[in-house]
Amino acid sequence: MQIVQYTASGEAHGLINTLTNSVEDNDFKYMKPEVKARLEKEKKEDARIVKVEYVNRKGNHERLVKPYCKYAGEPILMYSFIPGKVYEIPLGLVKEVNEKPARKKRSGLIESDGKQVNKDGSPLATDVDDEWEHKFVPVNF
Repeated sequence: MQIVQYTASGEAHGLINTLTNSVEDNDFKYMKPEVKARLEKEKKEDARIVKVEYVNRKGNHERLVKPYCKYAGEPILMYSFIPGKVYEIPLGLVKEVNEKPARKKRSGLIESDGKQVNKDGSPLATDVDDEWEHKFVPVNF
């Protein structure tokens, strides 16, 4: 059974939908024994439920709507996150969002998110990593 959370204005957040997966769960049977053992351990760790707070660098008005399905045969879980709210979600989803590489700011760029990249208004000389946009902060692991 799935219980959807709603804000006072009626916006659904947290786990908002569960979809069936048409890919069969092969239980890693085509893997080498050492790889299978490692993946089974990772799957168990990724399924662990942790309590986290969602943070968005752009502010409280932004949202993250994300499907999550890491292993074959698992249901596709649809999540919607609101900044400042606390959620209990799989550790694998936390890793997926937090370990995502930062976007690149490309050379020749003059503005990013409406702000000048250099104080003097000159274009960016080289490619650089931008800041993260979405992050989960542990409440208690």
